[in-house]
Amino acid sequence: MEPFSTIVAAVDFSETSCEVVRAALALARGGGGHVSLIHAVPHVIQTPWVVDASGLDIEDLQRRWVSEAEAQLAELAAAMRLDPRRVSVEVVVGPAAFEIVRYANERAADILVLGSHGRGVIRRFLLGGVAERVLREASCPVLVVPDRVLRSAGAAVRTLRAAGAGHVA
Repeated sequence: MEPFSTIVAAVDFSETSCEVVRAALALARGGGGHVSLIHAVPHVIQTPWVVDASGLDIEDLQRRWVSEAEAQLAELAAAMRLDPRRVSVEVVVGPAAFEIVRYANERAADILVLGSHGRGVIRRFLLGGVAERVLREASCPVLVVPDRVLRSAGAAVRTLRAAGAGHVA
């Protein structure tokens, strides 16, 4: 298998985001690859809680959301001491899963890395809505970094099984 040279890492600023970045950097290290760190900001008008937009400066609100996301990406990059020669940051606007896949396709990404929350109905129980959609729609491999809560629950189940508590009498 050839090393990954173009890695797209999508973050949502949750606790899992740093782990997503670490995983992407580890993949890039193997082949001297480049990591594109992205965050998707929803369109203001397509946000469910924006029911009545009358009197609202939609363009200004969208600019503020993008500006806030850019600041958070810059803070994350600085906190993790990311090398700007190897890691670029960008904010995209639109539905998260769609924009993540579009961005990866436009850059011919070798792999996509994103986190999972494990929220939602049964079909999305372990992944979360965005991760599940990206897995279905991406044209490149996808690495999903599990949420810490899911990893802790999985470790507890493994511990119980190892102790013999997984057997029902």
